[in-house]
Amino acid sequence: MQKLILFSVFLLFVFITPILCFAQPTVTITPASGAPATVISIDGKGFQPQEEIEIIITLEEGEKVGLGTEKVDVIVTNNEGVFSVKSGIPVNAKPGMHKIEIRGSKGSLVETKVEVTPAKK
Repeated sequence: MQKLILFSVFLLFVFITPILCFAQPTVTITPASGAPATVISIDGKGFQPQEEIEIIITLEEGEKVGLGTEKVDVIVTNNEGVFSVKSGIPVNAKPGMHKIEIRGSKGSLVETKVEVTPAKK
């Protein structure tokens, strides 16, 4: 009976520990708001190593626009699961909160928002 309990604890440790130890990916947008054409930094961590990243902003009426790939063809995390890119808020973005979805090729997913402010005249 004691061996069965020890074996059960071992199995629990082997299967549950990796889930608890690996944090969910996070993304920071800096600045968190700006007018259309404002340059923003998109910094992610906690993704899988060498994971291809797709960053999509949803504008009015469901229009989806890719961000962060102006200077590179593909965004890829480093060996620590980190990436950093710059992008501009789309010039046709209307004022308000807009969802940004960051998807990784190995299953990572983060959703965040950016506030688009009125264009300065």
